[in-house]
Amino acid sequence: MRERLKKIPVNKYIDLALFLFLVTFPLYQKTYWIYVMSGIMAYMIFALSLDLLWGYTGLMSMGHSVLFGAGGYMVGISCAYLSEASWIKYDRLPWFLTPLSSEIGAFIMALVVPGIIALFIGLFMFSGKIRGVFFSLITLALAGIAELFVINQSTYTHGDSGITITSRTVLSNSADKRMTDFGFYFVVFAFLLAAYLLCVLLMKSRTGKVLKAVRENESRLQFLGYKPASFKLFIFVVSGMMAGLSGVLFVRVQGSINYTAIGINLATLVLVWVAVGGRGNLTGAMVGTILLQVAETILNSTFSNISADFAQYWKLALGVIILIIVFFIPKGFVGTLVEAEQRRKDRNRKERILRKGGVNGNG
Repeated sequence: MRERLKKIPVNKYIDLALFLFLVTFPLYQKTYWIYVMSGIMAYMIFALSLDLLWGYTGLMSMGHSVLFGAGGYMVGISCAYLSEASWIKYDRLPWFLTPLSSEIGAFIMALVVPGIIALFIGLFMFSGKIRGVFFSLITLALAGIAELFVINQSTYTHGDSGITITSRTVLSNSADKRMTDFGFYFVVFAFLLAAYLLCVLLMKSRTGKVLKAVRENESRLQFLGYKPASFKLFIFVVSGMMAGLSGVLFVRVQGSINYTAIGINLATLVLVWVAVGGRGNLTGAMVGTILLQVAETILNSTFSNISADFAQYWKLALGVIILIIVFFIPKGFVGTLVEAEQRRKDRNRKERILRKGGVNGNG
């Protein structure tokens, strides 16, 4: 039993501790922190979706917020239409947004639309064999374009003012069915746990092994008869739908959505979360997100309490912290622990081989 426990990777122990922490968190925290942590858990799903792309497949998307925002805006537009928001000047939704006229249709669209966007981007990128820095730059440009598009399409998105969401539920847009912060916390937690388990199963499957091979040596994989483009397209669509789900949950927690949820700012933030935690092991994506989001909340509150003029400098302080982490721990917190554990296992294995060789030699 003891030997089996030793074989469990260190990041799995961190996962267990993290989920135990999250499931018990509302029992001893105030309503404000329950609300904050609900939003952070939605962001954790977003970080997991990026880790599937960047950490496991080697595709550094710098425009992943487009998929996050697309999911959020599907729910936002639906809420505005069904609640007959005062700024709406149209009688009917266009044909391609007709499903948003129902609550269930809006939730389905929030998953399908990001998946379709990812599908079209992937078909263009992967069929043209675009990879590396060019993939990153094109996705970054798409985030900038999407941000401008949302601002300009004010008829449906309310421009830079954004859309207010009337309820904190998964499906209903009725204010009467609004859940408490405590209740909705566990809804988001359940989705986070489901997303994590899906990622674990996917990465342990044959497809997951092929995706890791794409990251390590795509040319060799192609030489062996595989089609890397098909596998990259598949994971991009799955990642897009997960990002859309996280957008839905975050919008429901936050109570509003605007152009910042689809633009460059969030696209770069999620990259930092994954990098600080350590990419390629799922744990790092979740740990990096929760650490930096909690640090952001505390620094913002602390600096605001000092003075109104001093409040804006919390971003500078957070930036310095991130730079120090990246400089001294380039593989992230969890990535460094995993690497240290692997070195220890390799050293122990080498010692066992040497001892066995010595015994055989003496014999």
